Amino acid sequence: MAVTEATGRDGPDFSALPEGCIANIVSFTSPPDACRIASVSPVFKLACDSDVVWSSFLPPDCRSMASQSASSMKELYFSLCDHPVLICDGKMSLSLDRHSGKKCIMLSARALSITWGDTPRYWSWNHSPISRFAEVAELIRVCWLEIRGTISSCMLSPGTLYAAYLVFDASTSEGFELRPIEVGAGFAGAEVGKQERAAYVSRAMTARFGFQGRSPWFASAWLELCENGNFPKERRDGWSEIELGEFLTKDGEDGEVEMLFKETNGGNWKSGLVVEGIEIRPKDRK
Repeated sequence: MAVTEATGRDGPDFSALPEGCIANIVSFTSPPDACRIASVSPVFKLACDSDVVWSSFLPPDCRSMASQSASSMKELYFSLCDHPVLICDGKMSLSLDRHSGKKCIMLSARALSITWGDTPRYWSWNHSPISRFAEVAELIRVCWLEIRGTISSCMLSPGTLYAAYLVFDASTSEGFELRPIEVGAGFAGAEVGKQERAAYVSRAMTARFGFQGRSPWFASAWLELCENGNFPKERRDGWSEIELGEFLTKDGEDGEVEMLFKETNGGNWKSGLVVEGIEIRPKDRK
């Protein structure tokens, strides 16, 4: 009957549908679609702002947080997008991808396995005013650098292509110039070894790697490496990040995901790297 009443001579007038009916329809879209549809009319805005709509965009285990930190499901959704919450005794953080509502998890440095991490002569643990965690790990001086992280895929959103990123500050680091770092991410025992590849913490050209006395081929190769290599990117929160690898979570399947950041072959001493953690978030689809 509601559909019949909403049908006019020039086509259906969906604004004549009951608010609950509109909300149910919008709940099958996406957060960006809901925001666009809300601008159509006051009736659509009421429906699009309802808890029915935004509850459908929230992961099931996040919906109970509404009464604790937000007055509505929509407010909770955008709060989790902009303000990660600490979980697992403060060793991880949870946030949402603004476009999809998929879960983003960051493992703090304390939640990672860092070789020699508990040896004060090699690593120190300090507070950083720009970190969401109580502590970050600062590299004092090592030759063998190895950082590993693991997470159960059941903590992530199913059916999602994820990428893992080491989050760090290398502004005072030394010993990383043009040193390829072995990185990887994937399910334990299957994909992690297949995805290992090289990344670079620093683009710096020291005197050792300068252009002077080098052939035109070297200059061309260096410029190509800078353009296409796996180098760090600056983040809005003041840190830098470098991609470790990607993996796909599947509906109804659980497994342990391993992440790797390692440089053990060069024999050179490294220092100054500050590690906040490893972030796992939905892969940008371009």
